[in-house]
Amino acid sequence: MDCTELFVTLIEEVGLIVTMLAYLITHTEYFKEILDKRFTLKNQAILILILGAVSVYGTYGGIIHKLDVYGAITNIRDLAPMVAGLIGGPVMGVAVGLIGGVHRYFLGGFTVIPCAHATVLAGLFGGIIYKLRNGAFISVAGAVVFAALMESFHMALVLLLAHPYSQAVMVVKAVGLPMIAANSLGMMIFAFMISNKIKELKTIADRE
Repeated sequence: MDCTELFVTLIEEVGLIVTMLAYLITHTEYFKEILDKRFTLKNQAILILILGAVSVYGTYGGIIHKLDVYGAITNIRDLAPMVAGLIGGPVMGVAVGLIGGVHRYFLGGFTVIPCAHATVLAGLFGGIIYKLRNGAFISVAGAVVFAALMESFHMALVLLLAHPYSQAVMVVKAVGLPMIAANSLGMMIFAFMISNKIKELKTIADRE
């Protein structure tokens, strides 16, 4: 499967995940509370479980569509932890990343260590951005740049930690661009929806 086919298949997965999160953003009170900075143990736990499931699905999508490339699973697993960190901070980001990362760890494979760690770090880095911005959601452009840099870092981890190195190079050459592009596009859509929802909640609050 070439880069174009990988990208198209990953975009199909992004579309399904976008549909799920769009429903959450528009219909779930827990999501609205998080965006409105009304954190409770309950709404955080529920969103961690939901976004954790989305991260796991990001891996399973690659398995279902047989996106195994040179022993590595092409995926969009990091997307949910990044979103969780950006909207809920480090605790939510890392928790979602652990769900996706631990699941990936038990699937095994020669890229298991860098891939599992990258998913946890995606949530952590998203949470750090949240803290640096004092809880303000990042711009759409900023979110896209973050996603692209995170997936580039993911590829760098594969090169540094996966062995044999020659096989790691083949994996990065084959899946690097499709994963960076698909995750960045997914993040752009999520960030746009979340930004609009935050504006909507602020308008409602101002009216009240």
